[in-house]
Amino acid sequence: MDFEFLSPVEDKLLAHNVMLPEQVLGRNLRIHTKQDGFPEIKDIKIAIVTLEPRLSKGESIHFRFRKHFYQLFSGNWDFICADLGVLRAGESPEDTLFALQTLVQEMHQRNILTIVVGGEQENTLGLFRGLSKMNSFVNLSSIDSRFDFGAPGVLVSDDSYMSKIITEKPNNLKQFTNLGYQSYYVSQEELDLMQKLFFDAYRLGEITADIHESEPILRDTDILSVDFNAIKANELDFSSGNPNGFNGTEICSLMRYAGLSDRLNVLGLFDIPSTARADQLLAQMVWYVLEGFCYRVNEYPFSIHEPCTKFVVPQENETLIFFRSEKSQRWWIEVPKGRIHNNKEETTLLPCAEKDYRMAQKGEIPSRWWKSVHRSMH
Repeated sequence: MDFEFLSPVEDKLLAHNVMLPEQVLGRNLRIHTKQDGFPEIKDIKIAIVTLEPRLSKGESIHFRFRKHFYQLFSGNWDFICADLGVLRAGESPEDTLFALQTLVQEMHQRNILTIVVGGEQENTLGLFRGLSKMNSFVNLSSIDSRFDFGAPGVLVSDDSYMSKIITEKPNNLKQFTNLGYQSYYVSQEELDLMQKLFFDAYRLGEITADIHESEPILRDTDILSVDFNAIKANELDFSSGNPNGFNGTEICSLMRYAGLSDRLNVLGLFDIPSTARADQLLAQMVWYVLEGFCYRVNEYPFSIHEPCTKFVVPQENETLIFFRSEKSQRWWIEVPKGRIHNNKEETTLLPCAEKDYRMAQKGEIPSRWWKSVHRSMH
């Protein structure tokens, strides 16, 4: 395929690479350059692209991100990662969305994890369109202080990327999950809409109280969209940002869980402020995605035919069935789809945590199980 919408990495970055130690990422990536052209992608596992904001000011995100990312030492990783260069904003937002859609489709066909860095979160729509063209159902998660259904005071607005995602036909959005919303930015009407659609939302405090509880959620995610406004402003040296949010350690933990997810196809990192500390944290976040990717155990789709232990937990009106993988010690819960096939009810497996199993033993049915059951009936 001709990736003519991708420009090569700037020469001054490549010149700077020569001065770096051989073990750093800048010396070990396959990089799209003017001299060598587009890199061979047949055997790569992760592709990184930077996207310029439409109203960018100051030094380019392309240079700022790479300056810090290239200096980081790679881990003991057994996969090849490529920097495919720069996707510049199109003449119209739709042009940019189409280019992102095309990129995601091509990378997905090659089983390559795509990481898009920069630009506005509205570009999540392009990532979603690309993957939904390839998959019947898509699970989308966002790390965001808001739900982004509409403008302030408007429940759903026509120009919101999330409103377009939930209303596009055919609608391939199977599940939407928000991680880290802050209640004072979210109206009760938006919470009611999330509940009506059987979507999941977790307050900032819920996630930070036990960051590990986000792992099963991210394990079940095809696309992850990250708004940097979900990160505490003083972590970014960003005077106009939010006083509350994830700290650097927490957001990097979430990125590692995202990288670990066998299911994750696309990651977008958006609305990045132009500060040196934000650039450093951004580089480290992408590093943690690569670190997590290295430790993937290839359990998606998880099957009860794989080595696992089965746990049956009777409830008053239900019998919950859990499975624990012997390979990774991760947990799944069986969810009925609500359809009968050959006189047997079909089931699917939903990622969960050991905490859900312990709750079930005490008679509490996990809320994600209930929502999944209700979604399958609609």
